[in-house]
Amino acid sequence: MKIKLFYLILFTIMISFSANAQLEGKKFKTQVEGIGEINLAFKGNVYELSTSAKVVVVKGNYEIKKNTIAFTDTEGPMACPKDVTGKYEFIYSNGELKLKAIQDACLGRNTMAATVWIEVND
Repeated sequence: MKIKLFYLILFTIMISFSANAQLEGKKFKTQVEGIGEINLAFKGNVYELSTSAKVVVVKGNYEIKKNTIAFTDTEGPMACPKDVTGKYEFIYSNGELKLKAIQDACLGRNTMAATVWIEVND
């Protein structure tokens, strides 16, 4: 019984640590009306939004649980307040990332999420 419990706990821990691995190291781009090309990169538990000129406009933390991703901005000229976390349902398939807002009071993030993100390999 103790061995089964040990493996169950170990499995749960492994899932929690590997959840962010779904997007770890991946980069995406999209076009946003009035702004132009925006890039999205995932590094560790950090995400960055940048312009086509590679100027970082938002940097923050993200956390994935199953098919939900939570974004919390930490810095940048287009960052939302640090106490406003956005929660989105996401689908990553065939090189595309699609986000659907569950709850987010940040208009900027909602605008960015309302588009299809195409994976880039550079």
